[in-house]
Amino acid sequence: MIMAESVEAAAAEQTDNNQKKAKVLVVDDSKLVRSTATKILSAKFDLVLAEDGEEAWEKICADDSIQVVFTDLGMPKLDGYGLIQRIRQSENEGIRNQPIIVLTGAAEEDTVRRKVLELGATDFITKPFSSTEIIARAEAHASYHRDKAKLEKSVDVDLLTGALNKAGLEAQLEKDASFVNRHGQTLSLIVFELDDFKTTYERIGKSAAEQLIKQLAATILRTIRKEDSIGRNGVARFTIILPMAKPEGVIMLAKRLCERINGFKMKLGGESLSISMSAGVSTVARGNRVVARDLLRAAEQALANAKKVGPGQVQLLKLDSAPAAKAAPSAISIDGLLEAISQGKLESVENQLEGAVGRLRALVALMSDEQKRRLLG
Repeated sequence: MIMAESVEAAAAEQTDNNQKKAKVLVVDDSKLVRSTATKILSAKFDLVLAEDGEEAWEKICADDSIQVVFTDLGMPKLDGYGLIQRIRQSENEGIRNQPIIVLTGAAEEDTVRRKVLELGATDFITKPFSSTEIIARAEAHASYHRDKAKLEKSVDVDLLTGALNKAGLEAQLEKDASFVNRHGQTLSLIVFELDDFKTTYERIGKSAAEQLIKQLAATILRTIRKEDSIGRNGVARFTIILPMAKPEGVIMLAKRLCERINGFKMKLGGESLSISMSAGVSTVARGNRVVARDLLRAAEQALANAKKVGPGQVQLLKLDSAPAAKAAPSAISIDGLLEAISQGKLESVENQLEGAVGRLRALVALMSDEQKRRLLG
């Protein structure tokens, strides 16, 4: 009886999944087109409507269950070209990989269609569209998007580059942090990102941009050790996890890879396009406890610092706390130090200053520039 009930429950769950409608977003400033799309699609799909690219972008960011986007090109506020670019350059993997079907007018030239495909559109349909055509496209792309998302989740691998995806990278970082904490070893991260990739993407298009990202991933994979891990956690951003690597060696590796990528040249319309990459490095010395989240944030902050210096730069942030093997230092009271300063006891403050700064360094590294300005002001 219990087995029969389990089978019935599983069958009911499968039926619910099969009956759940795919969510489709239609973006067009024409009330007539939105009305027509509603009549055709609402019976088979969970339909979402938007009048322009800005409204569509807000809905995409707020609703991660949208599986297919149909968009017009000529719209106010944000046109279809801009919407495609935002979707394809999103840091969110689910948004970045959404199928985009462009609704084009019959009179629009082939050059327009080539442009939207270069920007990253998945397909296009000519207006006025038939009910059979738009339903078939919606069903096919929704199914493909759903299957691809399931595959990426199940294997923890970025399908474009073969590196770990964001979820896989985070899981691996937690494992490596646990390992080095047990054995009192070092752990370092390098976060790489192509400089001004938005402009590069707009110039070379989706296909060439993907080839560039694949080339970047392959270059990094050929350089790292077998015990290291690489993950793609942004459009053009990669993170390397380096357990038990010497900090000075990590810095050298980051600089060597940046120099190699900075030597890349791409031909575009007879012109040579220069590519550069910046890197942020974070390290935790041997014997110090590693918190995976803090180490990643420090590497990302180091990358932001590098980009402020200029393209192709490398910056380092160290997260050093009291070594586990040593006795814990006596507690340092910031209020006590300030009180000693007000009383003119500068010698006692100087004796504790290095320890106080060391204890606060990790906290300061996570502060924004605005918070640092307020602190120093």
